Order: sequence, then C-alpha cells, then structure tokens
Amino acid sequence: MEKKAIDVKVLQRVRVQRYRATHRRIDYVPSPLVLATIERHLAAGLDNCLAGVIDHLIAAGDNAITGNAKC
Repeated sequence: MEKKAIDVKVLQRVRVQRYRATHRRIDYVPSPLVLATIERHLAAGLDNCLAGVIDHLIAAGDNAITGNAKC
C-alpha cells in the first residue's frame, strides 16, 4: 500500500510538471484598487471566473496602452 501511495505522488508530480511546462504560473496579489475593479467585473457578470476577468482586464489594458485592438 505504501508503494502505491508513492506511485500516486510521483504521477501527480509528473502531471503537474507537464502542465506547468505549457501553462506558466504567475503568483499575483492585486492592490486594493485592482481588487475592487476585479470584484466589479465579477459582479457585473462579464465573466464568472476570476482568471477570465483578469485575462480580460489585462487584454483591455494592453489595448488601451498600445492602441492595438485585438478581437
């Protein structure tokens, strides 16, 4: 049984490593102003997922700064 528990841990670690190879993790703690903006977008129902809201806000900010509207 102990061997099986070790095998499961190894498989989980390998799975996470494979996932992280293509999906970069960015640890981020928003400022109070940004957190309020995120909460407004969530409350408005623009996206039901925090990651989706952050993606949308970053893309909108990039478009506003660079003037490169991407649809």
